[in-house]
Amino acid sequence: MKGKGWRYWLAVAAMLAIVAGVVIYRNAIVNAAKDKFNDLLNTNQKVVVKGDTEVVSNADLLKKYYEKYGYDNLWSDTTSSKGYRHMLLSMLNYADSLGLNRDDYHAAYLMKYDSLIRSSSFNMDSFVTENEIIFSDAAITFLFHVAYGRDIKSEFNGVNFKVDSALILTSYSQLIKYRNWRQILDSLEPQVPQYVQLKKYLNYSSTFLSDFPEADTLQVNSSESGRIMAAIKLKFYGFIADTLVGDSSDALRMKSALTGFQRMHSIDTTGLLDAKTMSLLNQPLTQSIARIKESLNYWRWTGRLAEQEFILVNLPAARLQIVNNDSAVNYSMRVIVGKTGTKTPQFTAYITGVIAYPYWTVPYSIATKDILPKVKKNPAYLEQNNYQVLDLKGRVVDESTINWASLSSNKFPYKFRQGTGCDNALGVMKFDLNSPFSIYLHDTNRRDLFSKKDRFMSHGCVRLEKPMELANYVLDNGLDSATTSKLNQCLKDEKPTTFKLSRKIPVLIFYMTADVDETGMLRFYKDVYDLEVKLPS
Repeated sequence: MKGKGWRYWLAVAAMLAIVAGVVIYRNAIVNAAKDKFNDLLNTNQKVVVKGDTEVVSNADLLKKYYEKYGYDNLWSDTTSSKGYRHMLLSMLNYADSLGLNRDDYHAAYLMKYDSLIRSSSFNMDSFVTENEIIFSDAAITFLFHVAYGRDIKSEFNGVNFKVDSALILTSYSQLIKYRNWRQILDSLEPQVPQYVQLKKYLNYSSTFLSDFPEADTLQVNSSESGRIMAAIKLKFYGFIADTLVGDSSDALRMKSALTGFQRMHSIDTTGLLDAKTMSLLNQPLTQSIARIKESLNYWRWTGRLAEQEFILVNLPAARLQIVNNDSAVNYSMRVIVGKTGTKTPQFTAYITGVIAYPYWTVPYSIATKDILPKVKKNPAYLEQNNYQVLDLKGRVVDESTINWASLSSNKFPYKFRQGTGCDNALGVMKFDLNSPFSIYLHDTNRRDLFSKKDRFMSHGCVRLEKPMELANYVLDNGLDSATTSKLNQCLKDEKPTTFKLSRKIPVLIFYMTADVDETGMLRFYKDVYDLEVKLPS
């Protein structure tokens, strides 16, 4: 075979040079795009387009996405991306059905974008990267909130999170590729029964209010027209299916509906249109919807937990649930939580141990404000209530040697410790938590209080209606028969026994004024700590 001529090799060299030039040019463009994306994402997480400032919510996820999938300009291409933008707006318009607010995802900017690019004064080429970031941030943040919720109010987070960034980025990539946003959202939403039920209630009530917006501000009173207004509002809550026509059967239907509404709000179930019931019916319906939306977000937030099972204490409900994401069967019990002067804080923590026959080391504030004045009046108070006095090193002190009159809240170098037994304020069972607060779950020596509707009477700790059942759940093998027998005997001055947990079980202490109870019924709870803001509907 004869060798190639010099012209052939010159052509090959020229071709290779062109290819190399294209690659270099392409790499230069990619690097320039990458640099601009990163510069924008690292600059106070704010993107400015012709006077509009949009705050980027998920810069870290955006960086991961672009690094993995490239820096192509998708959303700003006027010839091919209009369908993408309309798809995104359709998805954001669905936000309300999930209890989310589309305004959190640059919706206002997205809606005016198409008119903006037709403006002769708008140079789109100058803001291509900015627009890409805004559109991508809208989509990724929305997907993230569907899966994991917005951040919640918490005074301490002591649990491990397992947020799957890859899941969000893959979902976004699939969204771009197939535009199947409904299917993607369905795959990201929680499936716990409480969330599913709340979402059903949300969509029913939102649809009702969309059809009858005037119902929001209707005022109920004791007149005949007021009862008609009441019937309309009871229909919003799902207790009346059809219009009342005034016959004899309507009186029974009205009473049944009022009873259901009263049970929903944990007030006396008289079935009468009394003053308290009218007051609750006259609350804006949009506020009830806002409460449901806020609770949906709490349930989505639980998807961040590394564990599949957790214990949830809802403060306004004064109720504890055991939730397992793999099971539709949940467990519930009543609890007693902090009174308004000593509120139980919102926080998350792990149970670190279960103690049978615990001592109660009295918190400083209770010791000096509650017990010390009683001891000054009655020196026998300590013995009568099974208290010991300890010095600051934990050594027992003979209380008869103490000059009680000289002590005060500013001068108290001691601790009170209550001996074990059924008279102990902690009862016979305590669940320690890894939080910075002196807050834990425990039994109580006042079991009669669980029958009360308003169970806001502790100094901040959470008293349990069924502590031994909780212990049997959190301990791998439950309580052994010997321990159970001891606990049932309610022995006096029994030494504490600590049981360690082999697995991490989170305890979430939330503040939800709307939730579903153990029967799946929607419930609204009094804003007992006055923490609820007037949420947007």
